Amino acid sequence: MSNWLRNTFVRKRPDAPAPAAAPVQATVPWIQQGNAALAAGNLAEAARCYGQGLQESPQDGPLLVNLGFVLMEQGQFAAAAERLRQALAVRRPGDGYEADAHFLLARAQAAQRHLPEALASFDAAAGARSGFVEALQEGAGVLQALDRHAEAVQRLERALQLQPTPAARMLLAQALHRAGRHAEAADLLEQVVAEEPRNIDAIVLRHHALVRAGRFEEALVEIDRAHALVVPDAALWVNRSVPLERLRRYDESLACLDRALALEPGHRQALVNRATVLLGQLRIEDAVAATDAALRLHPEDGDLHWIRGFALLLRGDYARGWPDFDWRSRSANYRGAQTKLPQPVWQGERLEGRTILLHAEQGFGDTIQFLRFVPRVAKLARTVLLVVPEAMEPLVRGQLPVNVRLVPPRAVLPHVDYQSSLMSLPRHLGVTLDALPGPMPYLHADPAAVQRWRDRIGTDGFRIGIAWAGNPAQANDRNRSMPLAMLREIAAPGCRFFTLQPQLREGDRELLADWPEAVHLGAELHDFGQTAALVEALDLVVSVDTSSAHLAGAMGKPVWILLTHAADWRYLLQRTDSPWYPSARLYRQPVAGDWATPVAQARADLAALAAQR
Repeated sequence: MSNWLRNTFVRKRPDAPAPAAAPVQATVPWIQQGNAALAAGNLAEAARCYGQGLQESPQDGPLLVNLGFVLMEQGQFAAAAERLRQALAVRRPGDGYEADAHFLLARAQAAQRHLPEALASFDAAAGARSGFVEALQEGAGVLQALDRHAEAVQRLERALQLQPTPAARMLLAQALHRAGRHAEAADLLEQVVAEEPRNIDAIVLRHHALVRAGRFEEALVEIDRAHALVVPDAALWVNRSVPLERLRRYDESLACLDRALALEPGHRQALVNRATVLLGQLRIEDAVAATDAALRLHPEDGDLHWIRGFALLLRGDYARGWPDFDWRSRSANYRGAQTKLPQPVWQGERLEGRTILLHAEQGFGDTIQFLRFVPRVAKLARTVLLVVPEAMEPLVRGQLPVNVRLVPPRAVLPHVDYQSSLMSLPRHLGVTLDALPGPMPYLHADPAAVQRWRDRIGTDGFRIGIAWAGNPAQANDRNRSMPLAMLREIAAPGCRFFTLQPQLREGDRELLADWPEAVHLGAELHDFGQTAALVEALDLVVSVDTSSAHLAGAMGKPVWILLTHAADWRYLLQRTDSPWYPSARLYRQPVAGDWATPVAQARADLAALAAQR
């Protein structure tokens, strides 16, 4: 418990007014003895004294609060909550302990993971005492546990106004960081560090915020500041490796990780980062060897298994890769949606007469890629329930086998025997490179919607759909997406361009307005059914690794995919074709960050193709 609470627990004074029917004078010695025991740190004796006092005066509110506090300190959270509720029930106007009782009750409820109730009690505490900063701050902590980060930030902003201290700024910065507002967190932490130049926690958190904000040079400066203040430990060297890796200074990043491992040979995060850097350099065999060695020390580590699975899939070793890839949900870096159901996860058991739930897991592109396996599962099961993102439902509806039923997200489910992520199906279906691509195309657009787009865009010129950036929240987006100004270099005579991505980034609208051959249609694409219809009306799609590329490939539409140097595992190594999408052509960066080369190659091919037409 905090020092604040230890210093402000309710102590009944001998001259305090007594509750009705409470023999105050008789309880005073017990209160005094309990307070003395509590001050001495003897919780058991304090609880005994307060309990004796309550036997004589069972409706003594301050005594109930004191006992609740002691029970909290002893870890008896349910008993503490019960005493505190009793204290609130017997409270009379002017008793003065309402805010404390609500606050302690909130802590007891939070400790029992009764989070909505704890939040209500923190709110009551803040309402009972004006300027109750601790109630606002700890209520914000509950909101963060409930993933209500924006509300947590609002509370901590109010707390900072009431108590403008470095500690309050630190709490707000942590909340901003968790809310994804990394630049704001970094700026606030700059104030904290200015006030407390030796605050290592603030410096390291600012480093993390700067990394997440993409300000890698500043992050490197910040972590070097931390190194100058303390004896470097393994964690600091690991932290330093991250902005170096993002800046593609791979050798320096590996050197930092070697320093970390020299200090602490089994440091888990250093081993994870080292394998990640090797993988990012496409040193596949080295990455596999590194994860093999690391897994001997950490055999149950989800990150290490996931990295090894990624490396094995990247080199085409699907038989060994799929089992490791299935560890991804146990990774600390996993960002996919998890469907928590009581039914067992399908591990390849026989499905005759059974119902299985298949659910999307990560991005739109992942869902599109793995939808191809739904008909194979449908042949094995009596019934398949399928959950996909709402934006994908118009595309999928009407294209499923008769025993596959589309279920809206968050719907109440009927009986289900098994469940599986779409991305886990290949492992249990025995998918190898030789088994791909399966029936193609496996997704189709609505003919009437296609005709509407054809009428809209006309038949003049070579019509090309373009997508240059994906979801900015995707972990590798800084590498896989490119600036629109770079993609514009693909323009060739006789070509017309139509955007396929709904969201534009800063500056994109101005660039499109200055590109006469380009028309922004992405803002009109509200779901994947509409996008599929537009794709079908076009002659070609040129895209970075986004859902637009996957959609075109799944529809059998010619698609040219512009890939970062260390591309995703599904594109394998060095190939210009894709076994997943026969209609795809791949253009790769020869070195990390070099978009000019694949764009120039695609432009030359596009000019030749347009000339032929």
